[in-house]
Amino acid sequence: MKRFSYSLQKILELRAFERKEAEAELGKVNAQIALVQRDLDLIAERWRSTQQQMDAAYQDTMLMANGHSYLVLLTQKKENCLERLAVLQMEAEEKKELVRKAMQKEKVLEKLQDSRFATWKADVLKEEELAVDDVVTARYGTNAQ
Repeated sequence: MKRFSYSLQKILELRAFERKEAEAELGKVNAQIALVQRDLDLIAERWRSTQQQMDAAYQDTMLMANGHSYLVLLTQKKENCLERLAVLQMEAEEKKELVRKAMQKEKVLEKLQDSRFATWKADVLKEEELAVDDVVTARYGTNAQ
């Protein structure tokens, strides 16, 4: 019995490779988003801590001035992080779209492979049935004479 051979196997493998690459790129962007989100969380914690220190030292004008300057710095850092986050989220959406398209292209080839395999299997079964019929006919045809 001959083996099933898919003529587009190399292209299917290429599509799978492209999908994996797109998923890796998406993973990198998601890792960057997580880092920016971690920075934002850290800024929020520092903001709370500085506010508490300023509330405790409301009589010391030097501490209040330093605290206010630090809060301004934290605000600037937060804005920078939010801008980076927005850019990264847009990039992540683009990467998700690339992954989706790569998966779609791969899925089309897989479905074509499945249909060709089903056709091949049906042909092989038909050939086997004909071979068995020929054997049975030859055996009983010669015995009957």
